[in-house]
Amino acid sequence: MKTTIKNHLEELQLSASKMLLYHSDNKMLISYFKDLNEKLVYLQKLNDMESKYNLTAISDYIEELTKIDSELTHIDISIQLKEVAKEKKVAKVKAKLY
Repeated sequence: MKTTIKNHLEELQLSASKMLLYHSDNKMLISYFKDLNEKLVYLQKLNDMESKYNLTAISDYIEELTKIDSELTHIDISIQLKEVAKEKKVAKVKAKLY
C-alpha cells in the first residue's frame, strides 16, 4: 500500500511539473502548480515518516481511546526511542486535533 501511495504521489508530482511547464505564461497557474508541488513533496515526506515510525498504530490507539471515553480532552503519549545512556532527554509536542 505504501508503495502505491508513493507511486501515485510521484506521478502527481511529475504531472504537476509538466503542467507547470505547459502553463509557464500564466502567473496564477505557475503559483498554483508550485504550491501543488510543495504539498506533494510534503505528503511524500509524511508517507516516508509514517512507514518509518508506524504512526498508524498511534492513530488507531487514539481512536480507540476516544471511542471508550467521548469526553476525553487530552492523551499523553510517551515513546522511548532508545535506551537512556546518561540522562533522559525529552521533546514535547502539542497538537490540536480538532
